[in-house]
Amino acid sequence: MTTPLPARVTRILTMIPYLDRHPGIRVREAAEYLGCDAATLMADLDAALLCGVPPYLPNDYIGVVLEGERIYLSFASHFRRPVNLTVEEALALGLALEELPLTEGGLAAAARLREKVAGLLPKGLRGEWRAARGRLAAGRLHEEVRRRMAVIEEGVEAGRELWMEYFSAGRDEMTERVVRPLGVVEHGGEWYLIAFCLLRDRELPFRVDRIRRLRLLEGRFTPPAGFSIERYDRAQMYFPTRGDVRVKLRVSAGETVRGWEGLPMVSTRATREGGMLLYLPVNSRQWIVSWVLERAGTVELLAPEALRQEVATACGRALGRYG
Repeated sequence: MTTPLPARVTRILTMIPYLDRHPGIRVREAAEYLGCDAATLMADLDAALLCGVPPYLPNDYIGVVLEGERIYLSFASHFRRPVNLTVEEALALGLALEELPLTEGGLAAAARLREKVAGLLPKGLRGEWRAARGRLAAGRLHEEVRRRMAVIEEGVEAGRELWMEYFSAGRDEMTERVVRPLGVVEHGGEWYLIAFCLLRDRELPFRVDRIRRLRLLEGRFTPPAGFSIERYDRAQMYFPTRGDVRVKLRVSAGETVRGWEGLPMVSTRATREGGMLLYLPVNSRQWIVSWVLERAGTVELLAPEALRQEVATACGRALGRYG
């Protein structure tokens, strides 16, 4: 029975980097990994010999060497050049990853692959890629988010207050509150409700996907004079308060910290060891402690000392649960 072409192409594309990472692997072991028999593997190796680029001279192809039962690959020089993707190619790969039916382990691998894809873009194009990725994500709203957005938009247009149950990531708690909706903005692929919060007595952004329940109230309001939603159309969804604390963080050498690009950075500085120091204002102590704990081993909170002690105490509590 002939193997369908897409399945064979997928197997060959898996085979080439696998053999490259395992020079000298035995034919039987490689066949077991790829889920085929030895004869099929040998046929795939013959197909790999046809992979090359113009002008199709002998040194423009993939080379396969068999020493007894062991397989070795050699590559033309163009295979060793750094890969540079276009913004369109990086977006296409990202969308393909999102459509895969992945398990929990697969989701983690996909997240790592997305980071590698971003790293293959020239530095000057990474900002354009992030912006385009955000616009694509914003255009693919989850059905539940669509329903919340419809209620929010009705509240904005009619000037009616909203009651909502909202999860605050900074405080790690679910709260009930009444807000006066002023508008919605998209930031980094997420939709935010901009509203005056009667619980906190100030204007705040709320991530729409963190609203658990929502309903319109009869209370009416008039938007404050001079309010402009454009004020929130900015690179960072952060607004300073009088209670902000300036935090100093150290990132280990060679580490990539997911999620810090959108933080309200004051400054960054490279360390002698190859790491990085980050300085940023924070208006939620609980949030920064949780953020650092999630990145334990990669990020260390250096100052202020009071917050450093809070991180140590939280670590002690976590260890105690497994003690």
